[in-house]
Amino acid sequence: MLNHKIVSILIFITLGSFISCLTNKSVRHLKHKIPSNSSIAVIVDCPNNIKNVVLARFMKKRFNVKAINASDFYSIADVYDIKDLKKISYKSSLKDTEALLSMEKTYENLYKLHVYNFEMNKAEILSEMRKKWKVKYLLLFSFHDWEEVSWGRAIDLTTHELIWVENYPTKFRDNLETVVDHFIRSFSGS
Repeated sequence: MLNHKIVSILIFITLGSFISCLTNKSVRHLKHKIPSNSSIAVIVDCPNNIKNVVLARFMKKRFNVKAINASDFYSIADVYDIKDLKKISYKSSLKDTEALLSMEKTYENLYKLHVYNFEMNKAEILSEMRKKWKVKYLLLFSFHDWEEVSWGRAIDLTTHELIWVENYPTKFRDNLETVVDHFIRSFSGS
């Protein structure tokens, strides 16, 4: 049950972050630095081969990296079976108002479950990361379109405050490693 909550929270955080950072404009704000020996959880929105490059760069810079990506535990197919939702939509018709109302009620309940409980679940999960896994900072990155623009955020898990944000448009001579190194310098000052 807890793992399902973790995946739901991580999905919402990643999707929300992705949607809000669709600009190629360079943006940066740092509230306070993150020391290189800190215990961090890194969530990366990208394929696993890129994820490994990103995590390796953090380990090389002496960060204590915790495995926290949902894909490190199990796949989204373990949580939601999309085929079941498609089955529901294909079997109903506009003539069958009772089925349509039932589907609408199911959707509303799922929406309420995730949206209304999202803030409480997020706070619980962030606190658990800090206490149970001894993580001080949660770092969120999207390298999905890293050849154009990447973004990162850091949350201090002792206060749940957002302490660093950056959108980084890729420069001409950048590769994935230089982009990750740029982010590490940006929030750590090293």
